[in-house]
Amino acid sequence: MRELKVIIHSALSLILVAVFLTSAGCMSAASHAPPQESASQRTITDSSGRMVTIPTEVTKTICASGGTCVRYLTYMNSARTLVAVEHGERLNLTTGDSRAYVWANPGFALIPSTGSSRGVSINLEQVITLNPEIILTMGTITNQSADGLSSADTMQAKTGIPVITLASGSFQDETSKTELYASWRLMGRILNKEDRAEKLIAYCDATIADLEKRTRDIPESQQRSAYIGGLSHGGAHGFMSTQSEYMPFIWNHVRNAAAGSGIQNADFSKEGLLYADPDVIFIDAGTLGVTTGIGGFEEIKSPVYADMKAVKSGNVYATLPYTGRSTNLETQLVDAYYIGKIMYPDRFSDIDPKVKADEIYTMFVGVPVFEKLNANCDNLAFGRVPLK
Repeated sequence: MRELKVIIHSALSLILVAVFLTSAGCMSAASHAPPQESASQRTITDSSGRMVTIPTEVTKTICASGGTCVRYLTYMNSARTLVAVEHGERLNLTTGDSRAYVWANPGFALIPSTGSSRGVSINLEQVITLNPEIILTMGTITNQSADGLSSADTMQAKTGIPVITLASGSFQDETSKTELYASWRLMGRILNKEDRAEKLIAYCDATIADLEKRTRDIPESQQRSAYIGGLSHGGAHGFMSTQSEYMPFIWNHVRNAAAGSGIQNADFSKEGLLYADPDVIFIDAGTLGVTTGIGGFEEIKSPVYADMKAVKSGNVYATLPYTGRSTNLETQLVDAYYIGKIMYPDRFSDIDPKVKADEIYTMFVGVPVFEKLNANCDNLAFGRVPLK
């Protein structure tokens, strides 16, 4: 009997030691391991470096503002996840619209309107009622309050809904493009659309590479010159509104008449344009929206420009507007092919700009919308501008 007690005591001791060691090991692992994701939740890091816990499957979203956020959701084939949009994101058949993603989503008219608009904050009480699974907002590290909270942190605290910041990015330079692609990949992870994000990124890289390779061997001394007028920024503008770093010119190795002026989204001087006297003039059809003053299509008819070689030769053309509610990247690429075709027709002999346009639109927003966008521009886009 005594031997049996010794054996039982020893066995119990071994079991207690094992339990202690196992528990200690578990506690050590828990203190150093990252948070464990459940079957219904996961943690992502947004563009601001914030760790945000979101549902494993995201089916209901809302944008804290329209424009870029809604556009990128469309690019990700995920516009249907939106539970509401700004009133300004709905297609207005009366005044028309220059945004491909809005034409591609007539269903926006059937979901609630947040009531917000450019410069007006979203109504958080309404958001709570709509009950999206996540809120998307554009930006990175934004203004912080006295307690160190960003606007995204504040919004999340007030609504109890995960808020994810996304960097806008652009095609403007390599840094901006890297930021853009990082945001698309982040959206791909959030929406379980990783393949879609990679497909779109590969398409953009191939398209930009195709544009650049067609003309990169043209010596600078033989590159043709051009001016783009009527560019929109914060609304429609007149003929002198331009950009010194206009990407369709850069990709096509076209000498920009406004280059070196330091003007980005501002007015160029008439004297500077007359002095530059470029080979070709392009007018962005967004200038049709000018309500105060004279739009670009009317101003180019002024006697002031009559002796410019582009005007005398009739080399004045219209492009589609691509800066409605920030940059519509697909139309930026569409315009680049048209400009390339006009400036260097022999290098773009295989390109029908309108056919290429609908290829690009279909890739980005899922449907061909060139004719609809052009009709919104009085069918002036991709043609010569009437000068009389």
